[in-house]
Amino acid sequence: MASVGSALGIGSGLDLTTLLSNLMAAESVPLTKLQTQEASAQSKISAYGQLRSALSTLRDAVKALTPEKFNGAGASTSASDVATATATNAATKGTYALEVVSLAKAEKAVSAGLADGKALVQPGKLTFTFGSVEGGAFVPGSGGAKTVTIEDGKNTLEGVRDAINKADIGVTASLITDGSGTRLVLTAKETGEAQAFRITAAGTPGGTGTPLSFLDYDPSTAPEYSAGAASQMSRLQKAADAQFTIDGLVMSSAGNKVDTAIDGVTLNLVKAGSSTITIGNDTSKGRAALQSMVDAYNKLLTTANSLAVNTPSATKGEAGTTGPLAGDSLVRDVMSRIRNEVFGPVQGAKGQYTSLASIGVSFQADGTLKLDTARFDKAMASDADAIAKLFDPQAYGDGRNIAERFTAELDAVVNAKGLIDSRVDGLNSTTKTLQNQQVQLQGRLKQIEARYRAQFTALDSVLTQMNNTSSFLSQQLEALKGLRS
Repeated sequence: MASVGSALGIGSGLDLTTLLSNLMAAESVPLTKLQTQEASAQSKISAYGQLRSALSTLRDAVKALTPEKFNGAGASTSASDVATATATNAATKGTYALEVVSLAKAEKAVSAGLADGKALVQPGKLTFTFGSVEGGAFVPGSGGAKTVTIEDGKNTLEGVRDAINKADIGVTASLITDGSGTRLVLTAKETGEAQAFRITAAGTPGGTGTPLSFLDYDPSTAPEYSAGAASQMSRLQKAADAQFTIDGLVMSSAGNKVDTAIDGVTLNLVKAGSSTITIGNDTSKGRAALQSMVDAYNKLLTTANSLAVNTPSATKGEAGTTGPLAGDSLVRDVMSRIRNEVFGPVQGAKGQYTSLASIGVSFQADGTLKLDTARFDKAMASDADAIAKLFDPQAYGDGRNIAERFTAELDAVVNAKGLIDSRVDGLNSTTKTLQNQQVQLQGRLKQIEARYRAQFTALDSVLTQMNNTSSFLSQQLEALKGLRS
């Protein structure tokens, strides 16, 4: 409403300011209606944005329904404490008997004990060579030798540890302390019999400390570790390949992760023992993808219901609940199309599984979707290939599979120049028109207020003069009465 401004009626004594306010309130009713209409249009634009977001989320979930989610292979083991397994689609379904004889191990050596980690060691160089022990002799591998320098000034047992770790040569170094003192423990980073290592020490002449040669190590001749004092490196653990059988076939692996024994299957060996490996359908990915679609639809339903709600009040005389898109045909049409897609069979599909409803997706009494996981798993066990074809673009021709049909319906609504854009464009145009009308009406209201104010000011002036004249005449009459008396 236009501003009334300064007070009127001071001279006349009339409440002209209130009168002007009431008149302008009446004149501003059309402006208030325009403002209400604009607010309604803006509310609808915002509501369409929420609807688009929920529809886009559903579309993304539907696009994720690919055939690979439903025809993939899965692997399981009867004893996960012995081995675990994963499978790719290249795996052949079946069962395999696994017997783990021994695990792959890393070469591990330990030095003689010194007083503590600060004990001096002769500076010099340590040369590490990786290879294997064959026929009682160390056979170097093809990787070549790697050298670690023990610098003067850093030539303590701790310094040796740090130099080896910093060099990153495939061996980790640590210190342990037992009854014989502080020892250097060296462990190969990789398992397998080809990852044994030999150490050749070359101390710097004249260097002080324990001779560096106390770290000389040959896995083919080093004694096995035993508790107590020792003057040389000993072997804590022998580098070894994993030994196992599959269906009686003897196999070995440099590591405990085995991906070459069964095509498309990766085994993770945990300990010695027996286990049965089963390769079958992996229902988890398809189940998760369908559940994501169900969740997205239910979120869309909640959004659509809140935006299109039109509930009368339970109390007579009170307003009910009305959403910004109440009565909007677009919301009804879109939700109806989506519901039809759940029940609609894929054109060309035959047999027991031809639609989402046939594999466990169904509507509840409240309109929400639910995935019957037991029914889905049973369907997958019965005919996973038929289910995968429902989502395959090539199985029954372009545009016919479930994901493509769903996506086409949703694209028509949410894409640029789609149904929502058409509605929003119309609302933006309406909003602009309403804003222009408000500007024009506000200009007219200012003119009307100015006219009323001028009229009331003139009225106030006339009444003020009349009051002044009345007061003067009253005074003169009183004076005449005084003269007569």
